[in-house]
Amino acid sequence: MAFTGKLFGALIGSLAGPMGAILGGVVGHLFDRAVEERKASNILRGTSRSLYADSVSAAQVNFLTSLIGLSIAVANADGHVRASQVEVIKSFFLSQFPFARDDQLLVQRIIQESYKNREEIDINGLCLYYRSVSNFEGRLLLIWLLFKIANADSEGVIRVEEEMIRRMAGQLGVGAAEFMSIRAEFIQNKSRAYEIFGLEPAASDEEVRVAYRRLAAQNHPDRVANLGEEFVKVAEEKFKTINAAYEEIRKERGF
Repeated sequence: MAFTGKLFGALIGSLAGPMGAILGGVVGHLFDRAVEERKASNILRGTSRSLYADSVSAAQVNFLTSLIGLSIAVANADGHVRASQVEVIKSFFLSQFPFARDDQLLVQRIIQESYKNREEIDINGLCLYYRSVSNFEGRLLLIWLLFKIANADSEGVIRVEEEMIRRMAGQLGVGAAEFMSIRAEFIQNKSRAYEIFGLEPAASDEEVRVAYRRLAAQNHPDRVANLGEEFVKVAEEKFKTINAAYEEIRKERGF
């Protein structure tokens, strides 16, 4: 793909929206890269490669920017983004998403620009955009990912991070019960397994079974297959956590 093609159009088309502060820096960077590539192509007699592969569409650029922007916002909730949190973000997007090698450069640049413009991230706008393009299961997975990022440093999930994720959950249309269920996976206490299912330790065996079936159905990897293989992988990890919590309760109760 030529630099002036689909990717450039995708980036320019996003500058006026909630992704503007982030993508403005990306566009500037790509202009610099384009100039350097043209110089190289003159030396190599037209053999230079495209900056990025055709696999990146306008929708994907916006989708990725909303995910990365919200991730950086949570990492910056206490005013200090830790290296471990940035590594979790990089690792997730570069390992879970099946990008071509050149497209990974774009992802890394979006992460860098999100970090650089972390004080200007339009959280409300990004939440509204993500809500408009994802199903409910995809929104639950985003909340799970945000908790995973907040939990990436030695302090675990701190109050200011939790409150930011709670506000995002509200903007994404994720209810209190679903939020508390996801929260319980990252906040350690004696009743953690029960909280994952939205139950009290005094719940009956039948209530546990019903809650497990409901949560397992809601979080089954097949429910996010339309969002791509990368989200299926995240859902599989979350599904394992749900099953582990159920097994913990089963062993405790002997049923």
